[in-house]
This record gives sequence, C-alpha cells and structure tokens, in this order.
Amino acid sequence: MIDQRLNERQTVAGARIEDLDLDLVRRHIRTAVERRGYEGTTDSIAYLQRYHCLTSEEDALRPTIAGMLVFAAEPDRWLDTAGVDIAQFSGPNAHSTAMVFSRQIRGPIIDVINRTVDLLWARSEHRYRLEGAERVEEHAFNTTVLRELTVNTLCHRDWGLAGAIARIEMHPGFIRWVTPGGLPAGVTVENIRVAQVSRNPALAQLLYHGGLVEKFGMGIDTVLDTLASMGCEPPIYHDDTTFFTFQVFARPMSQTEGVDDLTLTLRQERILAEIGGRRAATSAELADAIGEARRNVQRDLQIMLKLGLVQMDGPTSRARYRLARK
Repeated sequence: MIDQRLNERQTVAGARIEDLDLDLVRRHIRTAVERRGYEGTTDSIAYLQRYHCLTSEEDALRPTIAGMLVFAAEPDRWLDTAGVDIAQFSGPNAHSTAMVFSRQIRGPIIDVINRTVDLLWARSEHRYRLEGAERVEEHAFNTTVLRELTVNTLCHRDWGLAGAIARIEMHPGFIRWVTPGGLPAGVTVENIRVAQVSRNPALAQLLYHGGLVEKFGMGIDTVLDTLASMGCEPPIYHDDTTFFTFQVFARPMSQTEGVDDLTLTLRQERILAEIGGRRAATSAELADAIGEARRNVQRDLQIMLKLGLVQMDGPTSRARYRLARK
C-alpha cells in the first residue's frame, strides 16, 4: 500500500540523476533567490537532496517523483500521468462530438503550468468595447484565477492514482478543472477556505521557490475573492474522493448593440490583423494561421461582413476576404 503522504518522495523506477536537467535546477535556484529571498544551499545536488528531489537508494542517488516532475525534461517518459490534458467543447457537456479543440501539455511542471495558463487565456473570450475614442477591455476569465486553479490541480493531485491525468475542460461560459485523487485528507468542500493541507508538501515547496505557489495555502481564497469581485456566479466544486472538480463561470460580458458600440472578440481582432497582413486570405488560410476551427473563423467573417469591416471577393466556395475599403 502506497503511503499517499510520502508518494511524491518515492523514487521513480529506472530514473537516474542524469535524467534531471541540472541547468534547469540552477535557474530554479536563482529564481528562488531573486523572488523568494531563498538563503539555502545553491549547490544543485545539495539542493535536490534537501528538497526531496533525490534520495539515497542502494548506495546511489535516485530521483523522486517530485524531482522528476520539476526538473526532468520529459517527466511523462517515466510518469505517464504527468502533465495536463485540455479539451474545449462547443456546448455544456463533455461529449466527443462537441469537442472543438484538444491539447496535451507535457514537460517540467512549472513550464506546464505557464503554458496551460497561456492556452486557457488565448482560447477564452475577450472583448474590446469602444466608448468614444477609448477602448475598454473585457475578459471572461482572470489570469490569476486560471493560474491558481491550474497550480492547485497539479500541486495537490494524487500522483499514485494510476492512469489519471489532470484535466481541464473549457465550455461556453465556464471552465472546469478536474484533479485526480480528490481533496487531501482533512480538507472538505465545507472547510476549503480555512484548511491548509498539502498532499505533496515537497512539490509545493518547489513551486513556491519557482514563484508559483504562496506558502500559506491562500490559492483558493484568492480565487473565491477574485471571482466575487468580478461579479461572477459562485463557483461549483465537488469531491467524490477520487476526483475533485472546480468549475468557474465566466464574467458577464457586455452585449453589442450595433456598430456604434462595437465589440470585437480577440479571435476577430486576430482575424482582422491576419487579413491586414496578407491583404487577402481565404477562411481556410485564416483558420490555419490563427489555429482555430474553420467553422469558427467563417462565423466570425460573416459577423464582420455585416459590420462592414471586411469584404468578400469571389464565389463563396473560394472566397477571399480583405479589409473593407474606407
């Protein structure tokens, strides 16, 4: 029986110290010094031993789960549950027929967190409302919320739950984080604001040194307070002891009421920028350039045609779009 409290400190079968990126360790230590005022050892091996990334086994130093997650170039070569799977759906249910985008994020855990947050931000809704000459930005989700919940999912998941990948589902109007292992012992949905228990304290310390985790377990407090200040619906969270899900609703966005109150999504602005750079492009070329589904681009083009922002040349099947003449 695996002791879940020490799961992260177990050695990884087949892994050797050579599988850790010591340059990454040195950069990590520099970050700890600069951002956290770290005053401990700056020797890479000593640091790895001190923070439970290496342990002695059979007269040799062997990487632990925590060490591989943070400092191996490809943790998923040894830990098949390392990383995050992201899927975006066109409706409220996670059906394969409704999936419009999917991506597997793999690599050192700090890099995974940063790339995941960047992707969630890029694929969520953004609007830019013109009020006279001033452009007012609106964003469906707050980057702090995206980061805190992604960190929470990876920092506190159960690495001993075989075959379970951390998942993030994007739906119209909400994002759901799914954490394998449920809540740590001692934490419930009722006391989640006040309970400060980490299933993986060594990993939490490493992420703290990397600038991603606050030491005193204030991540969920920050999320709840930020959502309330944005006027979002209260989040929904549920623990069935095997998975913990945390669902966050988007901030209410303003509605467009004609061209005088013009609101463009970030995707629409990217389409306009791409057309401007090319002078003319097909919907397929635009979809490929910005990494979006062609049907989404076609829908946006129809909106922008009605708004008089673009014009279409040629038959519909082979149409090329260019910026409208002023």
